[in-house]
Amino acid sequence: MEEKRNVISFMNMKGGVGKTTVCVNIAGTLATMNQKVLIIDMDPQMNASQYLLSPSLLEQQLRSKKTVYELFRKDIEGEIPSLSGSELPEETIGNERELIFNVRNNLDILCGNLSMTKVTSDTNGTLTDYLQFFIQSNELQKEYDFIFIDCPPTSSIYTTSSLKASNFYILVIKPDFLSTIGLDLFESIINTYNLRRTSQNKVHPLGVVINLFQRSNDYHNQKIQTIKDNNKFTTVFETVIANKIPIATSSEDQKLMYETRGCKKTVERLTKEFLKIYNAKVG
Repeated sequence: MEEKRNVISFMNMKGGVGKTTVCVNIAGTLATMNQKVLIIDMDPQMNASQYLLSPSLLEQQLRSKKTVYELFRKDIEGEIPSLSGSELPEETIGNERELIFNVRNNLDILCGNLSMTKVTSDTNGTLTDYLQFFIQSNELQKEYDFIFIDCPPTSSIYTTSSLKASNFYILVIKPDFLSTIGLDLFESIINTYNLRRTSQNKVHPLGVVINLFQRSNDYHNQKIQTIKDNNKFTTVFETVIANKIPIATSSEDQKLMYETRGCKKTVERLTKEFLKIYNAKVG
């Protein structure tokens, strides 16, 4: 059976565009449609984890060392075990699957961790493979309908790790000058990455999602049109997410858009559009 191509990174090289909001809310809405989704929080700021988990639950995950940092800890902190299997510490054997936390029905997360800031360089040449290996060795692509990776807004070891693990990416942008001029930079980064990959291992775009849109703002409308006119990606999603205060305030209580008044129809429309685009890509 052909391996599912269902790992998708949510990216932008600029912060403040609401990338995590889009990632988490498409995932949450898919879960209500009986799609099993895993979110991997690769951003040291842990925005996705804070969006989905109460402070006490997140603290519990951090205290019990059940975060994405555990995939890197031993290399970073110099706890590399002996090559003899009989001498491996008991806690390192078969415990990776336990890092994943169930948030709600059909929705799981591998939490982020501020300690990921220690993962700054690929000194042994394999650190950027760890996330991909975690997904493949635990056969997570078979277990989940979708795996979403929430990436930090930087070109870094986290970004490379995410790209290596991904089949597709979604670029989230805000319709303003600084966001739109970053499109060419982002495309350059992706092209450079793909040049070093076989056709099987290249990462492909699902498109651009526009977030924090102000409908009555002529400037925003002009920028959206510019994005569509100059877009070199395959798709600009027709569904845009408006800049609404309730989206931000609800997130503080771990409530998703489909649970927020005035936001449900938008996120359902966006999620259906995502499925349509994704299914067309995978055939």
